[in-house]
Amino acid sequence: MLAACCVLASPPQSKDSPTQSLDEFRQRYLLPLISGGQRNCSLNACESLGIVSQLLMLINTLPNGTQQAVPKDESAKAKEKIATPKEANEEVNAMSHLANFDLVKRVRQIESRLRSVEQPIWHLATGSQIEWNHCTSGVCRCNPDTKSFTCWNTNLKSVPVTQVIPMNMVAIDLSRNMLSTLHKDTFRGLTLLKELDISNNVLDFLPFDLFQDLDSLLHLRIQNNQLEDIDARTFWKLRNLNLLDLSKNDIVLLPESIFYHAQRLTVVNMCDNQIKNFPPNLLRDQLMLEELDMSRNKIDELVSGSIRYLTKLKALDFGWNQIARIDDDFFGGLKSLRTLMLHNNRITSISGTIFNNLVNLVTLDLTMNRISHIDGQAFAELKNLNELFLGQNSMSTIPAGLFLRVSALTRLTFFSNNLTTLEADDFKGLTHLKILMLNNNILKYFDARAFEPLTQLEKLRIDSNKLMFLPHGALHGLDKLVAVKLDKNPWHCDCRALYLARWIREFVLKLWDGQQPMCRGPGDLGGHEVGLLRYDDLCDGQWASMLSLSPRLPVRKHRISTPMNYTDYFNLYLKHIYNATTDEELKEAEITSVAIKKVQSD
Repeated sequence: MLAACCVLASPPQSKDSPTQSLDEFRQRYLLPLISGGQRNCSLNACESLGIVSQLLMLINTLPNGTQQAVPKDESAKAKEKIATPKEANEEVNAMSHLANFDLVKRVRQIESRLRSVEQPIWHLATGSQIEWNHCTSGVCRCNPDTKSFTCWNTNLKSVPVTQVIPMNMVAIDLSRNMLSTLHKDTFRGLTLLKELDISNNVLDFLPFDLFQDLDSLLHLRIQNNQLEDIDARTFWKLRNLNLLDLSKNDIVLLPESIFYHAQRLTVVNMCDNQIKNFPPNLLRDQLMLEELDMSRNKIDELVSGSIRYLTKLKALDFGWNQIARIDDDFFGGLKSLRTLMLHNNRITSISGTIFNNLVNLVTLDLTMNRISHIDGQAFAELKNLNELFLGQNSMSTIPAGLFLRVSALTRLTFFSNNLTTLEADDFKGLTHLKILMLNNNILKYFDARAFEPLTQLEKLRIDSNKLMFLPHGALHGLDKLVAVKLDKNPWHCDCRALYLARWIREFVLKLWDGQQPMCRGPGDLGGHEVGLLRYDDLCDGQWASMLSLSPRLPVRKHRISTPMNYTDYFNLYLKHIYNATTDEELKEAEITSVAIKKVQSD
């Protein structure tokens, strides 16, 4: 737990009870400090830490239930809620555990801060040729030509004391080591340093003035450490910083003023932390910012603030959070934004104005939310939108006119929603669309004209739905189609499947991965490949089925000629399918056919 500089004495040994040991601790350490006053304190950092650690070990020896002193009023409230002695004991134990955990955390924080002033430091030199020669002879690699230094992946637990570091150093790499903290003067005087990498260590604390001399620093990488909090002043002196990477830490709270003086930031990566709140004015002075990654945190809402003034922002990622609410003007002024990632959140609806002014947006990802409603004007101003991802939501219909003004769209994903049907104008306006994913919905039927506007479509997925047949002409006009996925639908192989069977035989090479659609039924046609079935297989002897009558006539395995002539009736039935003959005409023809057959039999 302690650095090499701090060696703790063993805890006080006593045969008395833990309470007496604590009293002894108070008499021996605390009372002299109180009576002597703070000015007379002669303890150094390591001695202070040793005393605190002894106190922690003593507290750990106390029986359950005596580790936390509960205020009288809180104790009384707790007793009112306790029903049984068992529940009381469990609650006390839980409180004790939390108190002990909090105390351990506090001691660890104190330890980190103390180590930052006691930690050994390397030798900082003025930068002469002799000193550069000394640098190259150190334990790490030093390059005088590029004025760079690296101790990458050398299992360091502290910076090497014997290492010479010239002050005209330009780049330092201390990544992939075991550094848990750094002395506050580690980089003192390195005013020409441009790149610093302390990533992939076990840093849990940064002194607020660690970077105060690094006025020329451009790139700072601190990702993949164990930082839980950062002082608001940590980056105030980095006036020329362009890139800051704090990803993969344990940061919970972001002080609103943490970036106030780093006004030239262009890339900020805060992904994969524990951040719960995105302060409205966090980026008040970052007018040069181009990329911001806040993904994989615990942010639950986005409140309108300074981000709408970031006119140079090009990429914004809030994916993998818990966002349920976004103010309509949150993205208001992001006129340069090209990529917006909002996937894996808890968004339920999209208003008609939330994406206003995002005229240069190219990619919008709303995958894996809970969206059940999108305003028909939501994408009206996204003139340059090229990719739109709406998969894994709860959409049951496509709002009218949703895609009328996004003619530049080339990729649209709507997989894993609740779509049951597609109307004729659902994709109107998508004249440049090349990829459409509608798989894993509950589509049962769609208008034969639904895909009519998609003249440039190259890839289509409508697999894993509830489709029993394709309407006649559904895939007509899709001359540029190179791959279509149709399998995992309950295809009903009667006359209505004739169009699908013929299309498959003609364009079998366009089937995605060569996967053949299979008949779900009826009868002995179940399990057959749709594309292998011909007119006689699909239509002969199936009139009752097509007319939704019961019982259904079975398909004959061996063809037997019959004196009955169904030709006229069947021609009329095809007319009914393809030329909108009314059901009344069809039923009248059926009655007439039955009457003729009766006369013939007589």
